[in-house]
Amino acid sequence: MPGMRIKVRERTARRKRRLMIGIPAALAVAAAGGLAFADVTPPSTPVNGAGSNPSAMVNGAAAPFSMANTAPTMMSNGTLTANLSVTTVRLASAFSFLSPSTNGIPTWTRTVTAVAPNGTLEVAWQASNSIHVTPVNRFLQRSGPDVVINGAHEVGGLVAFNNGFTLLTRIADHNRNGETAAALIHVANNHVVFVVKLTGTASRDTSPVLNGQLAWNGSKYTTYFTVHGTSGSRSGQWGDKMVPVSSSGRVLSGGWEWGCRGDVGRSLSTGSANYAICYDDGGSGASKSSSADQITAGNGSQVVALSAPGPVTYKKNSLTWSVNPRWKTDQVVLVFLSGSHWKTAKSVALTGDQSVQNINVHIAPYGRNAMLASWDSYRNGQYTGTHLRLIDLQGRFLTADLVLTIHVSGNIVVLRNGDLAWAFVQQTPASYHRGGSWPTTTHLFLARLRVSFSGSGSGSTSSPTSAPMPSPSMSPSPTPSMTMGMSAAPTATSSATVNAGSHW
Repeated sequence: MPGMRIKVRERTARRKRRLMIGIPAALAVAAAGGLAFADVTPPSTPVNGAGSNPSAMVNGAAAPFSMANTAPTMMSNGTLTANLSVTTVRLASAFSFLSPSTNGIPTWTRTVTAVAPNGTLEVAWQASNSIHVTPVNRFLQRSGPDVVINGAHEVGGLVAFNNGFTLLTRIADHNRNGETAAALIHVANNHVVFVVKLTGTASRDTSPVLNGQLAWNGSKYTTYFTVHGTSGSRSGQWGDKMVPVSSSGRVLSGGWEWGCRGDVGRSLSTGSANYAICYDDGGSGASKSSSADQITAGNGSQVVALSAPGPVTYKKNSLTWSVNPRWKTDQVVLVFLSGSHWKTAKSVALTGDQSVQNINVHIAPYGRNAMLASWDSYRNGQYTGTHLRLIDLQGRFLTADLVLTIHVSGNIVVLRNGDLAWAFVQQTPASYHRGGSWPTTTHLFLARLRVSFSGSGSGSTSSPTSAPMPSPSMSPSPTPSMTMGMSAAPTATSSATVNAGSHW
């Protein structure tokens, strides 16, 4: 790449070696070097969790959880057991794991996990003035030093390759507002291949916050993120933007600017063709709404998971679905999309207790016939647990909720053997922060989940493949396992009440 410089410093065997790769100053990424590699040895710190009923399996041992009330559409006598293993990654820098939100409850600072074709993983997380991308092997253990992109802000999306990754983020820009620009950065074999800005003077927009989505279909990237107008009729307004980018970093035609507002969230379809959708409840805060999880289910359908005050009811325009506010608190809503450009939608509400706020919603495919949904519940501003529920492709409950203190801080990915994995932090979220500072951690945890389901008249369903779950004896060093009962259990609350399982 023209203008790049590589500087390698050799130190004593006991000191860390850092490889600095500079990005041209015109791109306004930190002048001290765009990438830094820091070797950090993972410690053997266990994870503490708690619950009430010992029924889930964690590395062969009983892991407590609590059952929610039986929902009307739940299969009778359905039981969800989970084989959950947890590994620890020590971070090279402090990670501020909570971020402000519009509802007064801090949200988890987004981490993004991506699986490469060879089964290895990359985990992207935000440090104070940089993005770290941590390489992880198939045993969910650190496999090398971090790639550190100095001057980058916010993890908007991540695609992993066998020899590197592509990151959607924000970098410094020259504009009258002094706001950051959205950027796509591709790194291969420890070298920056390209950095392309997606906002700027020519398009008269910036991206001071991303709430981004990134997809790769094997030949091109699709980026989707928040923009802020800097001049003309859009000056000061917030909106969205979709930009397709070639594999070599060239901006392609076919995107759009200012497509929709999206107060509730935005999502991007996966597969050979990518299509963006936003969800609008007519409220405020469109520019900073959380992005929604969207997956391709085992039958090829598109399913979106939202934290919303009501179901999706009708399509306002080619990009926007209307959310009809129906509850005083946000509940977990699944949207099943079908038809050309997703012209048809069916909503399924997984929760309905309006005394409980349900946020941080995630969803992942599980085999061809099921999905795993996850969300955090709050009562009176206090965290009461993270819920996991197995559902079928119509949104019907296969099991009651598994309620744990294992959080989901970002997306859930499917490993090569069908197990599910995600990154999280051990700390319990707080409804406020003191002194204007946000808490930090120097440990990130990676969870691997294998679900087994048995129900009356339904037989038994386990992991989609027969491949064994990696065990400590298979990994290069001992895998820290989750230990339960070390901290006070959260108060388990029913999330399957008034509108649980309702369809619209």
